[in-house]
Amino acid sequence: MLNADALKQLSQLKTDIRSSKEFAEGQVRGSNGKFGFVVLVDGREAFLPPNEMERVFPGDRVRVSLTEGPKGKLTAELDVLLESELDYLVGQYIQRGQGHFIQPTQHSLTRWIFLPPKARGKAQPGDFIACRVNRHPFKDGRAQARVTSVIGKPEMPGIEHAYTIAQYQLPEQFSPAAQKQSETLARQLASVIAERTDLSELGFATIDAESTQDMDDALAVTQREDGWTLHIAIADPSSVIGQDSPLDKEAFKRAHSLYLPGETLPMLPNNLCEGLVSLIPGELRPVLVVHIDINRDGSISASHYEFAAIRSQYKLSYTQVSGFFEGDDTAVPEAQRESLRNLAAICKARATYRSTHSLAMEDRPEYEVWLDSQRKIARIERQERNIAQRIVEEAMLATNISIGAKLAERQQGCFSVHLGFRKERMGEVKSLLKALLPEYAEKDLGQLEHYLALVKHLESQDDSQLQNLLAVLKRMLRPGLLNNKVGAHLGLGLPAYATVTSPIRKYNDLYNHRVLRAAIQQGNTPDLNDVHIEALQNSLVRGRQARRALEQWLYAQFMQDKIGNTYAGKITLVTGAGLGVRLDQFGIDGFVRMNGDKKNLPTFDGKHLTLTHNEQRFQLEQAVVVKVASVNVDKRRIAFELVLESPQADSAAKK
Repeated sequence: MLNADALKQLSQLKTDIRSSKEFAEGQVRGSNGKFGFVVLVDGREAFLPPNEMERVFPGDRVRVSLTEGPKGKLTAELDVLLESELDYLVGQYIQRGQGHFIQPTQHSLTRWIFLPPKARGKAQPGDFIACRVNRHPFKDGRAQARVTSVIGKPEMPGIEHAYTIAQYQLPEQFSPAAQKQSETLARQLASVIAERTDLSELGFATIDAESTQDMDDALAVTQREDGWTLHIAIADPSSVIGQDSPLDKEAFKRAHSLYLPGETLPMLPNNLCEGLVSLIPGELRPVLVVHIDINRDGSISASHYEFAAIRSQYKLSYTQVSGFFEGDDTAVPEAQRESLRNLAAICKARATYRSTHSLAMEDRPEYEVWLDSQRKIARIERQERNIAQRIVEEAMLATNISIGAKLAERQQGCFSVHLGFRKERMGEVKSLLKALLPEYAEKDLGQLEHYLALVKHLESQDDSQLQNLLAVLKRMLRPGLLNNKVGAHLGLGLPAYATVTSPIRKYNDLYNHRVLRAAIQQGNTPDLNDVHIEALQNSLVRGRQARRALEQWLYAQFMQDKIGNTYAGKITLVTGAGLGVRLDQFGIDGFVRMNGDKKNLPTFDGKHLTLTHNEQRFQLEQAVVVKVASVNVDKRRIAFELVLESPQADSAAKK
């Protein structure tokens, strides 16, 4: 038995050892293996061995002790669990012998979590399930979960949709209070309309996809001697949905209408967004009308807005309007033909003006997905953008530019900002520019004028090296964000931008309507504070992630019977392991792995994002032809092989 002195010495030794270690805090990051990493608050990264990774979940905040190995490699040992946010899991119920588990699909969570007998409910092996974590491995030695709901069986029609909605916890049902409020608004809307000026004589019509029911904008034009006045009437749900009302709270939680393949999760109940506030032809509706004076050269000379009422004359489809401009006069009503010609002239003038004064969005094709009775993909149709879509786009851009400037003057609103390059990538940006465009390397590219000049210069060049530079630089941009403070939108080349044209689909547009009304009434609208902005942004990101996850699952199923087929595509990703390619015909992404042969590894240039293999050089946006090599539906992965000796891309795409 140790005496008191020995115990004291042992305690002191432990204290000395502990004091000699380096401790740091960080967040756990998983991997595709059993090991993980801890991303430290100072930016360093430490390896977390498998036995330590078993004690935590990806995303946990921890304090670790650090050991430095060869070449400065850090290894972490867990000391304290500071915080764990993972309490909800979705996955498949797996039974192995006497063991029952959930196999989660959370990113980087590769282990199975034990389901005790009393925690399984009515779930059966093979079911897709949702669970709550009730034991953390760091605290309790072994992770455990309990089943909260059964999502469905793998063969259930629409299981992919149900699973994705459960995984991202997307709201499907409106609260009883919000539903009740929506059912009592008809009389209130009639009262609002009665007090407003009727501007129907301007001749408004909506232009949307044929299937659209939530119509939130209508267009009209009047000619001026030196140009046109564009009138945009926008549905006005803010006139009857008060701040902090049940409907407002539901709309805020959802942030936007989420359009999934074959399904829509609306921001507002259908009786509102497709009924009482939708700009249905022949129905008098309350609207925000923005009047924009546009000169012949496409510049905006003035704009003003008012809250009024209109009765849309017609619901026109993109197909009808496009057919009219292709020579079929009978495709649209005679009363709208002159207006459409003026809209086309405005579209051309605005596009020309923006091409020299701001930046245009890439004209990418869209893809329409059609589902069968089992809610699997039956077909995918590539949709080239037509004149009708460009007309509507230019009208919406002009509206949001005009209103963005007015909200900037008021210093209140929910702005769409894009601040250019990521701070952590500015060193790489400067290095690339020094080599190819030194005149831009020392300029402050966070300033609109310098960023605009750089992109305009690169877009005007035919040199393949400079075109690749533009593609590489685009991969270093920050994402666009919502902000309660005025900021430039460098992606559009604008000093201020705020959207108002979709208030039945986007909460930030709904909020901006309230700010505009307060400006007229010389009142105040409560600000969206930083917490509100972060919540809205998180909801938008979660929606985009859910849509991508569902699409990738359905795409993998769709491509199963196409193994061996060849298709044309473009390179969208370049890494040391291979190439990401998007198929022109379907818009589906897959990966070409090129590092499988250890004797013939590709040469990767991480600075310029190029890959050289078998004397062929590959770069972003390059056209290639690929063959579908394999599909893993469980992992949502599609593997391609390059067709190096290939027919022309066009003929391959038809195969």
